[in-house]
Amino acid sequence: MDDYQERDRSINIEYQLENLPNKVEGFIKRLDKETLRRLSEAFDYILKSPFHHDNPTIIKRLHGKKEGLYRYCLGSIRFIYRVDRKMKKIRILEIDNRGDIY
Repeated sequence: MDDYQERDRSINIEYQLENLPNKVEGFIKRLDKETLRRLSEAFDYILKSPFHHDNPTIIKRLHGKKEGLYRYCLGSIRFIYRVDRKMKKIRILEIDNRGDIY
């Protein structure tokens, strides 16, 4: 491995989370502590790796009307987010229970 590849691997560009919409904040306020902890870990995860997860069922790129957005699966909760690659920002657009988000 040459020096360039080693430097490239050591660079860990993280994204920033934009302010949450009021509807998302309202949903989060109703969560129990354990679910809130898991959701916080999920948010931290997508800031480091917004496109891929070790488990391929967790993060999916959406199609159709939601083309270009991503879905994160957290038990029965789903959240949909948009990634701005240029600005390195992530915006959570929706969060809800599985049957209510689509």
